[in-house]
Amino acid sequence: MSAVTEFEVNIPEPFDFDLTVSKPAGWSWSSPGEQYHEGVIWAGFYMPDGPVGLKLRRPRTKVKVTLFSSNILGSADIGYLRRAVEHGLGKDVALDSFYKFASREPILAKAVADLYGMRPGRLDDIFGRVILAISLQMAQLRRSRAMMDDILNYYGTRLLFDGQSVTLWPSIRRIAELSEGELRTRANMGYRAKLLHSAALYLLEHPISMLELDEMDEEEARRTVRRIPGVGEYSAGIVVGRSSAPLDAWSVIIMSELLRGTTPDKPRQDIGAMNALIKERWGKWGWLSFVYILNDLTSLSQIYNLSRLT
Repeated sequence: MSAVTEFEVNIPEPFDFDLTVSKPAGWSWSSPGEQYHEGVIWAGFYMPDGPVGLKLRRPRTKVKVTLFSSNILGSADIGYLRRAVEHGLGKDVALDSFYKFASREPILAKAVADLYGMRPGRLDDIFGRVILAISLQMAQLRRSRAMMDDILNYYGTRLLFDGQSVTLWPSIRRIAELSEGELRTRANMGYRAKLLHSAALYLLEHPISMLELDEMDEEEARRTVRRIPGVGEYSAGIVVGRSSAPLDAWSVIIMSELLRGTTPDKPRQDIGAMNALIKERWGKWGWLSFVYILNDLTSLSQIYNLSRLT
């Protein structure tokens, strides 16, 4: 791949580039196979004619983006990519409004002070989020990470550019062409192999982008992604984001200890009640609050008694 063009994007303040693309909780920006070193991230993105490589850095006030490709890209392609990068850097997130709300909540105020300028965006296609959501279903975090590592290592798309090696999540077609049996055994996915394979087949026939989803209101977006096999209410929260926090048993323990000061005996049974509490307390800021808290657990644990940091 060679560099084909360069452009700049302007993200409104407050904006911390490094916290946005390299979050403290270890969340990837485009895929776990991206590279980040000293204020520069090398990532990738799927375009209709194939994957492209991206190099992002923020030397001054704007983010400089260098685009690498093996194909000739037209102005429409570059325009779409610009919008995807802006979206991935959280340009449209009302961070100032969230910060005003968070200032009234001691837990959130602490997280905001620690992570000021961190925007929640991610540059990934919908299939990367579906892989994440399905891998997290009914599994301990270590098991989920092992599945995702196998999916990435065995089936991911490797890009070489600018002296770096970047691995994207596998393409939808790559997973659709596999057998369920191979996913089950080689990636150790168990019953999730059927869900992921079915999701890939569905998305081949019903393609949709994260940009398209974000043009919908939240409930319509959730309905849309729930049509994907293997994506239920919990998984839809991971894919769509927006206001609702995608709680699982582990995060219910964290949130209960922060908001109630108690550790639930049966956290999975407490998901509904905790979702209701978060909605009542934080309303439309539930998801963004959740993102900030999970990325500030190390600091919050110095103030609050948290039993499950990993």
